[in-house]
Amino acid sequence: MRRSKYSGVLALIFVGIANTAANASDVLERFPRNPADTSVFSDALERERPTRSTPLPITGVTVPHHLLAADLIARGIWAAAGNKYDHIVVISPDHFRKSRLPIATTRRDFETAFGPTSTDVAAATFLIQRSDLVDDSDLFSQEHGITAVLPFLRAVFPDTPIVPIALQVQADETQWKAIVDLLTQIITPRTLIVQSTDYSHYLLPRVARFRDQETLNVISQGDPEIIADLRQADHLDSKAAQYVQMRLQRDVFGSHSAVLANRNSSEYTDHDAPSTSYVVTAYAKDPADLSQLMYKDQQTTFFGGDVFLGRGFNPLLFNSVARATIVSEIIHHTNGLPMVVNLEGVISDDPPIGVPTERHIMDDRLAGPILQEINATAAGLANNHSFDLGSDGMAASEKALSRRNIRGLHHMGVTDLGAFRLLTLNFVGSGDFKNYAVIAPDSSSLKSSIQKVCNVVAAPPLVALVHWGAEYVSSPRQQEKDIAERLASCGIDLVIGAHSHQASTNLAMVGSGQSLMVYSLGNFLFDQRSPRGSGALLELRVFKQGTFAARLIPIPNFYDLGAAANPTPYR
Repeated sequence: MRRSKYSGVLALIFVGIANTAANASDVLERFPRNPADTSVFSDALERERPTRSTPLPITGVTVPHHLLAADLIARGIWAAAGNKYDHIVVISPDHFRKSRLPIATTRRDFETAFGPTSTDVAAATFLIQRSDLVDDSDLFSQEHGITAVLPFLRAVFPDTPIVPIALQVQADETQWKAIVDLLTQIITPRTLIVQSTDYSHYLLPRVARFRDQETLNVISQGDPEIIADLRQADHLDSKAAQYVQMRLQRDVFGSHSAVLANRNSSEYTDHDAPSTSYVVTAYAKDPADLSQLMYKDQQTTFFGGDVFLGRGFNPLLFNSVARATIVSEIIHHTNGLPMVVNLEGVISDDPPIGVPTERHIMDDRLAGPILQEINATAAGLANNHSFDLGSDGMAASEKALSRRNIRGLHHMGVTDLGAFRLLTLNFVGSGDFKNYAVIAPDSSSLKSSIQKVCNVVAAPPLVALVHWGAEYVSSPRQQEKDIAERLASCGIDLVIGAHSHQASTNLAMVGSGQSLMVYSLGNFLFDQRSPRGSGALLELRVFKQGTFAARLIPIPNFYDLGAAANPTPYR
């Protein structure tokens, strides 16, 4: 992280103003506590209390400020528990439009249900020097975007001062950027940024769900500049706060996000009336750390790319140390949750001898157990190597997978995986087997084949695992982009690509933001060394109301990793 001016410029102004500011705060009256009963906060904190003992290096969280969703506020704050922060920057919308400038802050302390919370007077004083941008305001006495969150912060971080920030809801994009530039100057490597935001407002739950998915797609894609395209109130109550959080996390901390919850107020009230929705997000520099934040009110599935546990991988599977090393690292990234993989080849308990190396053959006695150890629950068979031994080989794979309770996923098949449906498609032909299950991506039959997808009847969300594209590239060609747009127009919510052996580095929005696509997850378990092969996992979290969040997690080359633990030479 780049060096904060807080440790340079702000340190200099301490000489002239810090003592004065601190003394001033001693005589300033504290803002009154939120009037809600203390049990609202304590009960929520107890319900969401985590069981893990090791802190996660969280750099930011986004939480609601409606106390109807007090448990979700607690969830977000608990995600950062156990860390020592210099201060906590709390960013809220200025709900009642009281600020005269784009930013409002204060040097006054706050009362909370659990005792007083101190303001970082030096940081607030530094901000107030920008009289063209920052209003020294008393609006916080009635700003629930701050006062609803502070009791949770006081309970979990009792000795950590805060920097309260209220952003004008009418601030424009130029001002958002100026806010980011200014706040960057008070951020240290040990700053926690708490974004206090409620999402869709005043919409019926079924409409709010649609808007929530659009917002979740933007968060999953990760580009703050897209925030400007959202509609304030329909999508969220403060585009400024969302932009500032995403920019600071990306540009200052180099952090990645994981959505920990999405819920509608109707889930608390059971009323089909105009509603408010909530999103909880956590940020960390290492995406794998966020895999530890799992909750019972969602279904989480990990997708891995190409798997070929044969040929050069065989020596690693024979070596217990190499195998244990690989499995342990995978579990670190997935937390042992269910996985869907693209199985590139035939898996058999009686593999033939003397098969050419270009045929992908795996011995179930070696490959099968590791698939179970990493909790693979489904394996894509819609690819150009599943028929490497013809129909007999496909039958052998089906038998081997079924014996281990792993579902085989066939071309044009739809599989119900609980919280979502999975459609498997293949656009890469084998070249030497008739009647091979494939859609030729540049053929005249493409339109009619996509129409068959449009005719699929499946409850949303509908995910497509797609085998397509050129090898050894990490970005889609126009051909894949066009296919993704057509799939989105047919109701596919998420397109997950495989085949290229190179992992994409970001998710893309398709269908005017209604759907997401990752071109390629690259290799997962494949006998190709770096940099020829690279990989990523996709984490899919599906929430009770049917919305979902996706994120990419870069992974090491497990072939290289296993080889480093295996004294046997490999190719």
